[in-house]
Amino acid sequence: MWKTLRNLIAGGVASKILIGLANILIIKFLTKADYAAVSNFQFIQTLMSGLIFSPFLLSSVIGGNLFGMQNMQRLFSALNLIQILLVLICLTGALVYGEQLAEDLFHKPLFYYPIIFGLVSSVFLTFQNIVLSGHQASGSFKSYNIVNILRPVFLIALLAGFHFAGLLNFTTAASAFLLSYVFSVAGELPLILQVTRIKGLFFRIKQFVWFWRALKYLILFFLVRATLDHIATFMVSRYFSVDDNAVYGVAFRYYAMADLIIYTAHVAFMNIFTLEPREEARRKFANWMKITGLVSVICLLILPFSGPLFSLINGPQYNQAFPVFVAFMAGITVYLCFSPVIYGIAERRTFKTLFILSLIALAVQLVLTSLAAQMQNLVLMAVACVSARGIIYLSSLFLYFRKA
Repeated sequence: MWKTLRNLIAGGVASKILIGLANILIIKFLTKADYAAVSNFQFIQTLMSGLIFSPFLLSSVIGGNLFGMQNMQRLFSALNLIQILLVLICLTGALVYGEQLAEDLFHKPLFYYPIIFGLVSSVFLTFQNIVLSGHQASGSFKSYNIVNILRPVFLIALLAGFHFAGLLNFTTAASAFLLSYVFSVAGELPLILQVTRIKGLFFRIKQFVWFWRALKYLILFFLVRATLDHIATFMVSRYFSVDDNAVYGVAFRYYAMADLIIYTAHVAFMNIFTLEPREEARRKFANWMKITGLVSVICLLILPFSGPLFSLINGPQYNQAFPVFVAFMAGITVYLCFSPVIYGIAERRTFKTLFILSLIALAVQLVLTSLAAQMQNLVLMAVACVSARGIIYLSSLFLYFRKA
C-alpha cells in the first residue's frame, strides 16, 4: 500500500509542480485582463468534468469495490458518452446564444471567448479523464502517472514557444491547454474508442439506471462537494471586477494544484477503505494522519512568512493575492490529513450521511459567499470555499472514529 501511495504521490507532485510552472509562466507574462480571461476559461473547462464526470467516476469505483459490480467498462462508457453529449449541447447553446451569455452569466461580455474555449477544451479534458480512469480502474498506476506528467510537459513547451515568439496572450494560452490534452492522450486512442463506443448503448443505459438507484446519495454527495469550489469562483467572476478576477484566480490556482496533490492520496485510500479489513484500514489512516499532521503544522508555521517568495514568483502586481492565498492554503493544509476519511464513511454504506453533511456545507458556503460578494472581500470568499469542505471532512472524521 505504502509503495503504491508513494508512487502515486510522487507522480502527482511531479505533475502538479510542472503545472505550477506552467501557471507561473501565464501569471508572469500575461496582462491582468488576459489572466482573468484564462482564469475564467479554466473555470469553464473544469466545470463539466468536476460536476458530471468526477462524481459518477468516484461513485462507480466505490460501488465496484463494495458491491462487486460487473461490466464496469460498460458503465464507464455510458458515463463518458453522457458527459460528451452534455458538453456538446452546452457548446452549441453557447455558440447560438452568443456574447449575451457572458453578459447574463458574468456581467462581462468579453468572457464569451473564455466560455467557448473552455467548453471546447472540456471535451478533450474528458478524454484525458477517460484515460486516467481506465488506468486507475485497472491498477496501472505507472501509466496513470505518465499521462499525468505528459500533459504539463506539453503545456510548458507550448506556452514557452508562444512566449518566445511574442505571441502569448489569452487565445494562445487557452490553445496551449487544449493541445496539451490532445497530445497527452494521443497514444491512448484505442482505449478512448473502446470506452466511448455506441454499440450496446441500450444495455449500458440500463446499467446506468441501476447504478443511479443503488448509489444516488453517494453520487449526490460528490456532486455537491464538487459544486463547492465552483460556487466561489462563479461569484467572483460575476460580481467582482476583472482585476479582482485575476487576483482571486492566482490564489485559487495554487489551491487547486494542492488539492489535486491530495487527490492522489485519495486514489489509494479509496481502495484501502473499501477493500481492506476495517481495522487494517483504520490503522493505515491513523498513520497517515500522524505523518501529514506534522507536515500540516510545519506548513501553517511557514505560511505567514511566505509573502516575499509569493511576490517573487508571481510578480508585485499580484501582491493583493497573498492574503487570499494564505486563506486558501491554511484551509487545505488543515484538512490535508483528514480528507480521505470520507471513503471510510462510504465503506459503511452510510451514503445519506455524507450527502446531508454536504448539504450543510453548501448552505454555509452560500451564506458566506453571498456576504463576501456584498462586502467585495476576496479573503472571505476564500475562507468560505475552504470552510465548506472543512465542515464535511471534520464532521466525517468525528463520525468515523465515534462509530469505529
